[in-house]
Amino acid sequence: MAFLTEGYVPIVRSHCHTVKEMKTREEALKYGLSFEGAYQDAPFHDDNWQLVRYKGNKKAFLWTYEKDGFINLNVKVDPEKAFFWRDRYKSVMPGYHQNKDNWNTVILDGSIPDRDIKLMIAESYDLVSYSPSRKIYETVKKIPYGKVATYGQIAEVAGNKKMSRAVGNALHNNPDPDNIPCFRVVNSKGELSGEFAFGGAGIQAKLLEEEGIEVKDGKVDLKRFQWDSGYSIERISKYEKIMDKAKEALGKSDAASSKKLKAWMSELEGYYLSYEWKKDFAADEAGLIPKDLKRGVLSEDGIYDLLEEYREMSQ
Repeated sequence: MAFLTEGYVPIVRSHCHTVKEMKTREEALKYGLSFEGAYQDAPFHDDNWQLVRYKGNKKAFLWTYEKDGFINLNVKVDPEKAFFWRDRYKSVMPGYHQNKDNWNTVILDGSIPDRDIKLMIAESYDLVSYSPSRKIYETVKKIPYGKVATYGQIAEVAGNKKMSRAVGNALHNNPDPDNIPCFRVVNSKGELSGEFAFGGAGIQAKLLEEEGIEVKDGKVDLKRFQWDSGYSIERISKYEKIMDKAKEALGKSDAASSKKLKAWMSELEGYYLSYEWKKDFAADEAGLIPKDLKRGVLSEDGIYDLLEEYREMSQ
């Protein structure tokens, strides 16, 4: 057995499992409520309409209701992916009573695998709850005791390496200093923030020194004390998009799709065999990756199975 690269020795795993299909409202609500900040609501005084909202902005990301004998779910979708799901499953259609570009309706008739229904709900949650500040605060919480991170590093791990300035703004307005250790963030040279921050002159240095971090002339030695975050949200998201394109192209037989598919699969294989994938995977195993981030490229039923399917199709 081999992938595209000769000499590759794959991980041997068992695939002796059955595909489960989500069919009940209770299952859908339970999964929706598993996300951070999610709560249930029935705003129309009609028990048939049960919603799950994100408390950060009170917007709904999951609508559940019975129609024509089946439980239906309305989930928000990236307009670029709306037709991907509609083409993949007959039971996914434009959003009922909602914007057809931004919402899909999913009919729980047993034809859609449980994992894809959960993926659509997770994508909806991500679109509704997304906030750069929230991502930044979640990332800062992960900086270990006795380590520092730079603004650029926080931006990259949070998903956008270009938002270093936004990191500074978010930390300046830290809503929970006791649990969001923004004093562990320094600039690219290891320099501490201005004396106005953290409640007075020398406070940041004092907090860092209490954790065993040496501060000399207002700077921290990054070679000694910088957090090795390893993983990259931006990198994971990049390969997720490539994986989505590859899945869509697998079902097509035209020459243009085949050429693109080969290029995408080559990129995915290169990532899978790289040290970067190992770091991203280890971070996910350690619970460092945000739960609402789509990460099929790091899952057992994700990148490995897709590469196997392509290998078998190419023989």
